[in-house]
Amino acid sequence: GRRMTTHSYAALILAAWINAVFWASMPTAGWASYAPDPTGATCTVNWRKNDASFISYTMSVIAVNFVVPLTVMFYCYYNVSRTMKQYASSNCLESINIDWSDQVDVTKMSVVMIVMFLVAWSPYSIVCLWSSFGDPKKISPAMAIIAPLFAKSSTFYNPCIYVIANKK
Repeated sequence: GRRMTTHSYAALILAAWINAVFWASMPTAGWASYAPDPTGATCTVNWRKNDASFISYTMSVIAVNFVVPLTVMFYCYYNVSRTMKQYASSNCLESINIDWSDQVDVTKMSVVMIVMFLVAWSPYSIVCLWSSFGDPKKISPAMAIIAPLFAKSSTFYNPCIYVIANKK
């Protein structure tokens, strides 16, 4: 494939910010709404009001920000693994000058990133789905607090994974 350039990275960062601003502003524009979280410390999407607006917003957020990234991660991991297996079985490793230990480390880090993405965002997605299609009043206050904390934890552990995985 092609190498990433500074312009490519800048475009991806800009796209991430546009995505974040879009989804954060939609409840203020009338698509779903915000309300205090169970602790009263912060505001979150009002999952206690599971009307059509909330359900369509939640399904869209989960599709765009959970399912699509997860699908992309699995697709990339699958292709990297397949390529590594093809090179390993072709007996041509000596003829190409690639440091495979670095590739293996990147692959391991990718697996950890996928698992941690699931650990962080699955509880929150489940609470949102539960409140969309079930009775939001049956979601315990503990779960309503823990699920967003898991999701917010991704901002902490992602850099930690990169630091631990980067040997240089």
